Amino acid sequence: MDLRIEPGEPLPHAIRRLAQGELGEAHDAAGDRRRQLGTRVHDVRTAVKKLRALNRLVRPRLGRPARHADRRLRAIAHAVAPLRDDDVVLKTFDRVIDGVDKPMRTALAGLRARLAARLAARSRAFGEDERVRELRAQIEHERRGIGDWTPNENRWRAIDDGFKRGYRRAREAMAAAYRSESGTAFHTWRRTVKTHRHQVAALQPIAPGRLTARVSQLDRLGELLGNEHDLTVLEQAIRRERSRIPDQRQLERLLRLVVEHRALLRRRARPLGLRLFAEAPSVFRDRAKRDFRRFRQRSR
Repeated sequence: MDLRIEPGEPLPHAIRRLAQGELGEAHDAAGDRRRQLGTRVHDVRTAVKKLRALNRLVRPRLGRPARHADRRLRAIAHAVAPLRDDDVVLKTFDRVIDGVDKPMRTALAGLRARLAARLAARSRAFGEDERVRELRAQIEHERRGIGDWTPNENRWRAIDDGFKRGYRRAREAMAAAYRSESGTAFHTWRRTVKTHRHQVAALQPIAPGRLTARVSQLDRLGELLGNEHDLTVLEQAIRRERSRIPDQRQLERLLRLVVEHRALLRRRARPLGLRLFAEAPSVFRDRAKRDFRRFRQRSR
């Protein structure tokens, strides 16, 4: 669920409330053993991504304290990233081979078993009480320090440059991705799209009709780019294991399927990205600024 600025709410209060909410989500998810481990990791990462998007909204104005906080938040996300990747690899593998012929599934059964074993080992290591306590302690530390990097200004200029930069970075990353066609470039585009999406969602009440539709479209784009990235991570895992696969012909078939699916996702993402990032950054920012001022006037 997205946390959003409320009518009449001072901007500093809103940023702190949203940040507290996301860290609360991450803290609860990390320790909730009723949920599957993969779900817990996903929820922690999602909350931290939303928090980092808020941080980037104010970072150009606040400088060093916000940069330092972002580095710590990134370390929290990185701590659970390997488990997320192993989980995604196995799920993506199963989706890719769903519906293929029996000889191919039989030939790749050993590969799947190794991917599953890797995930199980990673899950056991992460699920240890000490690891979970350490993660929750890091999150709690960030929750206590939110005031160090949240703004005091109750004006648009507190987020002006950060909002514009978020849009511009996603726009430029899109162009770079289709120039290079590399997995790294598409992953960068995906990350910048997510950051922009979370920033727009936080400000959605300033222009509900337009920004709600934009968040929905950004979610669709994020889904396409997320699936594209999952295939890239799977390809990397397959290539690491390729020397251990007896049937190289079936392995090459699998790799071709991965490449074909990824190319299709990239083609589907392009027209949506072009529509979402057609405007110049200054034009996009200026409209949001006007929306914000009208929102404030309506809230008085």
